[in-house]
Amino acid sequence: MPRRVALIGPDEQDNLALQYLAAAVEAAGHAAYRVRFNKRREIDTACARVLELAPDLVGIGIAFQCSVGDSLELVARLRAAGYAGHVTCGGHVPTFCHAELLADCPGLDSVVRHDGEQTLVELARRLERGAPLAGLPGLVWRDGGAVVIEPPRPPVRDLSTLPWPKRADAPMLVGGVPITFVLTARGCTGECTYCCIRAFGRDAGGPPYRMRDLDDVADELADLYQRQRVRLFFAQDDLFIQRSERQTIERLTALKQGLDARGVVDAAFWIKSRPESMTAPVAAAARDLGAIHVFLGIENASAARLAYLGRTHGPADNLRAIALCLEHGIRPSFNLMLFDPETTLADVAANIELASSSLPLQWNLCRTEVYSGTPLLERLRLQGRLEGDYRSYGYRIADPRAELMFRVMRVGFAERCFVHDSLMNRMIALSFARQVHERFFPGPATTQLAAAADALIVEVHRDTVAELRRTLEFAACVDPLDEPAIRAFAVEQGFALTARAQPWYARFDELWGNLNARGATLFAGVARSTHGARARPAW
Repeated sequence: MPRRVALIGPDEQDNLALQYLAAAVEAAGHAAYRVRFNKRREIDTACARVLELAPDLVGIGIAFQCSVGDSLELVARLRAAGYAGHVTCGGHVPTFCHAELLADCPGLDSVVRHDGEQTLVELARRLERGAPLAGLPGLVWRDGGAVVIEPPRPPVRDLSTLPWPKRADAPMLVGGVPITFVLTARGCTGECTYCCIRAFGRDAGGPPYRMRDLDDVADELADLYQRQRVRLFFAQDDLFIQRSERQTIERLTALKQGLDARGVVDAAFWIKSRPESMTAPVAAAARDLGAIHVFLGIENASAARLAYLGRTHGPADNLRAIALCLEHGIRPSFNLMLFDPETTLADVAANIELASSSLPLQWNLCRTEVYSGTPLLERLRLQGRLEGDYRSYGYRIADPRAELMFRVMRVGFAERCFVHDSLMNRMIALSFARQVHERFFPGPATTQLAAAADALIVEVHRDTVAELRRTLEFAACVDPLDEPAIRAFAVEQGFALTARAQPWYARFDELWGNLNARGATLFAGVARSTHGARARPAW
């Protein structure tokens, strides 16, 4: 009898990992069900849904270290509620931390490593037949009191053999226009010391980067374009713009021709690029494809920090890439990894200056985090500086004043920058919604909405830069041992930033609502074809 498989994981955006797994499971003749689980407060709802579905197999996607604790609690609650079926998990963290997960979570039966489609299907097949799990490549499983680590499963080289992801009935909306997330490749050829994507591919023993056949990509996009009226495609490939200018232009041109031949004539794209890969011919080809937004892997404005992070570009590449994108009508966005283990206040100052020169653009701030399997984790471990465990790794910055600034910002800037639906992330979403209207609904009304959105973005960014400078000055001058003064500054800053942000949240809500309502009205047939679609503030 075919198995019933429940796949649990976040759905803040399209969860392509689980959608590909669901498609593979159903192509093998089983039934796949998605269960939403974004935050710990959703455990009860997720458990209730699993018990309602009564699946034979539960798979939990764990992509980030910070999700481990919630996932383990979910397994414990499922077992306490009486679920007796097989529970497995997969994703980046389980691939590297399978031993820890099975040791700490007695309710977990197995772990799927690396690309999970074939392993999960084979697991469902063996459960269906009551066959033993021994010899199943890609699986780590519990055999009584022992843990059996099977050999890694070689990665899927021909990605076109995989079924297209099983998508939600209705796509998400940005600016009232349907959007979906797509992958045209898997992996990355970069050597960034902090990146889990290259680590994931390297550990599997396969090629670091695999591209889909463009006819397969064009067929999938055309299907979404016609069936769900999708007009916005977010390409999540980290190397959508490849390192070779010639190969990039050839691939973008071929994809454009394939889409034109299939009647996809007015789609727009959000893409990703490394700064050093963005050239004038590449920008022109991307714009011709329909790119209106590019996430640039700028990461830092300091040459020393970029070298430490394993990046292959410099500060001049950042400025050149930003300028090229703007010249070709493509709006760039980026993150500034303000802190890493060796950051100094001089490095922070360089990043503040880049942020200050980019007030109309879309950016946010973060710390370099530590992920399983990465060179950064091993470096910190060898130095004796790695803190925490696989549930949440951490470190202290070598420069005590840079560490002090980060600790202060964790309090004061939490809602401004560091949470999923932070004010800064909302500004990125708002800017993209404005771009969508400029692309699909040009005219005086759009110009007016765009001006209002830009004014809000600049106002928020200017305040953020001013507060960064104030915090930098404080960290440089305060006595590092004066804990009362440091605590008072952080708390005062947090209250002040929160108070100043309230009217900005209100203006965001109004603009975001107007853009989505107006777009839904102007986009022909959207109300009929996207019933139940979501327009989330930090999509």
